[in-house]
Amino acid sequence: MASDALNDLLTIFNISTKADLRAHCRTAVIQTRDLANLILACQVQAIPIVHVPRFRHHHPVHLHPTDTELASLANGSEGKLVGDAAKFARKIDQSMRERRLFNAHLFVPVFHPSHWHLFYFDQRDKAGDHWKEGGSHLHLINMLTHPKLTIETLGRELDKERPHLTGGFHIRFRDED
Repeated sequence: MASDALNDLLTIFNISTKADLRAHCRTAVIQTRDLANLILACQVQAIPIVHVPRFRHHHPVHLHPTDTELASLANGSEGKLVGDAAKFARKIDQSMRERRLFNAHLFVPVFHPSHWHLFYFDQRDKAGDHWKEGGSHLHLINMLTHPKLTIETLGRELDKERPHLTGGFHIRFRDED
């Protein structure tokens, strides 16, 4: 018997209007294992859907430590960090805030390639602090939320170092029951 979360995920593939999709996403919960099982089913071709993953790890260049800062940390003494060693520590702290660990999963039905669905998130979405509903979530865009967006244009956007995606829906995302 399929879990409610699995049904919430699979129902998305059968919704035909943006209004119905919006209503469904408000109450849906997707679990990690169900998303993983969908991906596996696509990979072993148990279902006629192609899965295209995209992962981007953006680390701001201006926060990369210099050789001088690294050396000062290695050559410093115990205790409070000063000078270039302190600058190194601040850069690492800021890098953890500004980096983006982007994960995207594009699903394209083999027999209906115009019916694509993209689920995406980064580490901020897992924390859930910026979503007004609160909690861990992922984003969904598809042919209903972006009817003029072609899959080719979406692919080019996903290939960028920092993909810019907007206008989708939030869906609650749970790691476990």
